[in-house]
This record gives sequence, C-alpha cells and structure tokens, in this order.
Amino acid sequence: MRRSLTSPFVFVALFAIAHAQQGSTTQGYPPPGHLVDIGNRKLHLYCTGKGSPAVILVAGGGAFSIDWALVQPKVSENTRVCSYDRAGLAWSDPGPAEETVEETVNDLHNLLYASGEHGPYVLVGASIGGIFIQAFQRTFPSDVAALVFTNSANRVGFAVKDRGGLIWDLSEEELRSAFPLPPSVKRDPPPTREEEPLDRLPSDLQKIRLWLDLRLWEKSDPSKARPDFLLSWRKEFLREFDETDPGKKPPLGSLPVVVVASDPVAPESAHRSRDKAAPRLDYLSSNTLHITAAGSGHEIHIYQPDRVIEGITHALSAVRSGTPLSATVHKPQ
Repeated sequence: MRRSLTSPFVFVALFAIAHAQQGSTTQGYPPPGHLVDIGNRKLHLYCTGKGSPAVILVAGGGAFSIDWALVQPKVSENTRVCSYDRAGLAWSDPGPAEETVEETVNDLHNLLYASGEHGPYVLVGASIGGIFIQAFQRTFPSDVAALVFTNSANRVGFAVKDRGGLIWDLSEEELRSAFPLPPSVKRDPPPTREEEPLDRLPSDLQKIRLWLDLRLWEKSDPSKARPDFLLSWRKEFLREFDETDPGKKPPLGSLPVVVVASDPVAPESAHRSRDKAAPRLDYLSSNTLHITAAGSGHEIHIYQPDRVIEGITHALSAVRSGTPLSATVHKPQ
C-alpha cells in the first residue's frame, strides 16, 4: 500500500519522493473536466451543477479530483461545485514548486479566474487540503464565503537523519538536512489495485485511479525530491498555531467554518497544545459548526460522504441566508 498524507499522522519521506515529478506520460483516460491554461501550463478542473456560491473541493496529499466522486454529484444538485487536480497530479501539468502552499494558492486562484468561475466560494479541504484553503482565505479573503474542513491534517511528521518529529517542531535546517534523500531510500512497489478506502469508489473510477496512481509512481524520482513543500507546510502550520493561541480573537471573525471530523470537539487542553493541529480549527471563527463522523476513517468524503455533504449544505445555507451556522441546524422538537 502506498504511503501518503491520508492518515492522521505519517512520516512523509516517501511522500516527498512521489512528488518529485518528471514529465507527463501518454494519457490513457481523458479527463472528466477541462484542462485550463493558467499561463505556460494547464490544470484539470471539473465543474458540475449550477448556482451560487460555488463549492471548490480541495483534495488531500497525493489525492485526485475523482476522489470526490461520492460527494460532488450530490452537492451539484444544490449549487455549482468544482474539483480539480493540483500541479503534477492526475491530468494537471507539473509546476515549479509542487504542493507548496504558495504555488497551490496561486494556482487555484488563477485556475478559477481563467475558467470564469466566480466567487466568493465555499472552499472544502480534505486532510492537508485544510492548510491550503486557510492560506487561500488569508491571501484572497474577498473570494471566500465559507470554509469546510474534513479531517484536516492533524499531525504531520518527517524523519530527519537519526530522529523524527512533527514538521512544526523540527527546524528549517533539520528539514533541509534530510535532502537530497539517500540512495537507500526506495520507492514503494508499483500499485496493482486500489485498496481501502479507495475500493469504495465506483469500479470504473477505480480503474482510472489505478492508472493515475501507476502513472505517478512511474514519474517519481528520489534524487529530485526537495524540501520546499515541507518548509512551506511548516510555515503555514506555525502561522495557524500563532493565530489561534488561547486568548486571541478568532482570526476569521464570523466567517462560516464547518469542521467535519472523526472525533468530537477537543477539550480546551488540546486547544492549548501544539501536539495536534486539528483541535485549533474549532477556534478559527466565532461562527463554527462541528460535525462528528463517528467511526469514520481519515477520508471522510469516501468513508462517510453524507457527513461531508451535510457540512457543505450547512455552509451553503449559512452563506445564502446570512444567518449563523447554528441556525441551519434543525434540532428535534
């Protein structure tokens, strides 16, 4: 089974390898959406439905637009919804600094502008996508109507020389010291099938996803892996910790924020700790709704897509009505 950032806590050395991209290979399956020119390269964007605000789905680490297949069709019954592939993933062209926060945010902004998709948007971030949507909101606040997190990255670790740790506890120098990766670091074996939970996707999409996985594996090159994305993530996590330290006002004011998580709201002690990142999400705004997907694995949008759809629906209702998220929850009589 390939290693990625789809688990709550994982050392990401091999993930770095998977994103050291070379050129693109011949395509075996056409993209479901369109390849949009953002200037010298193209990104894949797949939009369905009509209405506003538009919902933008941001996948987790090493994940693809088709991973939203259990969520996007249902949401499109209610509004416009778009999924896309970040630079170097699936049908999107490689970029100069793949998976860094800066490139990801600018790419998404340019993609939506070039495609004529109008904001403000409801941004939905899965796993590491959570830091991307926060950074997008900070960079382009007028373009964001609400944020929805689905098991946003909680503990991201990395192995450096003789020790490992959370990337926000490691220094920039320690992260850089791990590169270039040693020759002893090997790639995982090539994927032969889609495993849990991706085997929950429709069978036709599993075939496409396996092809995408294999294509990504073929393009990996350990010697070209760089620490740029890790340094970028470290900086973003530290910024978010600083903004949500106890005693500070919610950094997003009253912006609607929905947190869909496997666990319930964490106690105050977790909010004060920097051992985990996810508990801070409930303190980003004074207008927050927490939805617990009890028993779900990390990829809630695949394990329990209805809970993610529920969260998006609440965000849409709050934006459209201009009322607090609490008013969108119908309590039993």
